[in-house]
Amino acid sequence: MKKHWKHSKIRFFGKSHLDRYEFENGLRLFVNQNKIAPVFSYQTWFNVGSRDEEKGKSGLAHLFEHMMFKGTVKRPQGVFDRTMESAGARDLNAFTSTDYTAYVSSLPVKELDLVAELESDRMVGLNLSKEQLDSEREVVQNERKQVMENNPEGKMYEELQRLAFTRHAYGRPVIGFGEDIDGLSTGDCIDFYRAYYAPDRAIICVSGALEPEKVARTVHRHYGKISAARKSGVQMEREPGQKEERVSVLSLPVQVEKAYLGYKVPEAVHSDQVALGVLSMILSTGRSSRLYRELVETGLCIDVGTSVQESKDPNLMYFSFTCQAGKRAEEAIDKLDRVAASLAREGISEEELDRVKNKMRTEIHMGLSTNGSVSRFIGQHEIVYGSVESAISEVEKIEKVEAVEVQRVAREYLKKENRSVVIGKPQ
Repeated sequence: MKKHWKHSKIRFFGKSHLDRYEFENGLRLFVNQNKIAPVFSYQTWFNVGSRDEEKGKSGLAHLFEHMMFKGTVKRPQGVFDRTMESAGARDLNAFTSTDYTAYVSSLPVKELDLVAELESDRMVGLNLSKEQLDSEREVVQNERKQVMENNPEGKMYEELQRLAFTRHAYGRPVIGFGEDIDGLSTGDCIDFYRAYYAPDRAIICVSGALEPEKVARTVHRHYGKISAARKSGVQMEREPGQKEERVSVLSLPVQVEKAYLGYKVPEAVHSDQVALGVLSMILSTGRSSRLYRELVETGLCIDVGTSVQESKDPNLMYFSFTCQAGKRAEEAIDKLDRVAASLAREGISEEELDRVKNKMRTEIHMGLSTNGSVSRFIGQHEIVYGSVESAISEVEKIEKVEAVEVQRVAREYLKKENRSVVIGKPQ
């Protein structure tokens, strides 16, 4: 019997492995066999996000996530949801980011054929009409008002992205600008669907009590005849280097002052990413972290947080804090600068480094404790890193990070001229 795929095994964490299948139309399938319970996670990740939108059409990727639930030629609107729920589906959801769009669900093992049939149907047979578009456009505009326009934090985040990225698509919100959403047509949706919702832009991630070869046969039966799109992504504008601090002060309906900061950092596959992740945790994770001691324990702020955005292109290392009543955000930013300067000048202790490495190890293993989280790890990192093997290698590099590397990235990236700042003050 002819095999219609290339099969390989990939070392995963510990002694486990993934089965990887690549089909003739470019579709990739990853299977993680886990026999603990007779259930499985089925996730479809499309290699398209808001970064792939054309100018003037922001929000299309997110809007299309909604459109994918509107029905196909074979199955009218509502049939997909009802059929999945009747089959015992849990965690039925979808989400869009700058770099990808994902559709997720968890089901009993006997429903593998059903979910493959339903998902392959909406990959190729979506019924796109003006009525459906107008309906979901209104839903998305209401969502935008809730999470952006009428939300102080949402306004600040949108302003921070706008400040930080003058050319790159990361400067546009994933949910899109209101005027762009209003201008989207059914033609835009059809073009987007044909270009990006195709096997060669998709990754299927399955984790659970299923035999890998059975999954491969089932996926080939339902997806094997779907043609590849063979479309490359849009030409991405490179973001020019930032040479001075950018600051925006907003008057908002808040009770206390807030601040969001973003320092330019490299893309996910860059060699500095692991050290930046360690730096982020040293600064703000836990009560013993440096910024918690300097900003929260001193009574200046209510909270403080940092994170490093892992993405295809250079992005931001985020800092955020909320001040105590009567305290000024500028004072907290000044303390942040002093903490960053001290770390860049004096470095970190081995005790700090070991503490953070232990926490990172724990978070990684806790984060892979369910079928859904394993599938998510595979899909997200296969797209952002270009291969899940690269992401696994990056995780393993945590053990090898040295204190001097953390000091170096603090000195290199935590500079005023490398950041954008948004301060929210009470109206």
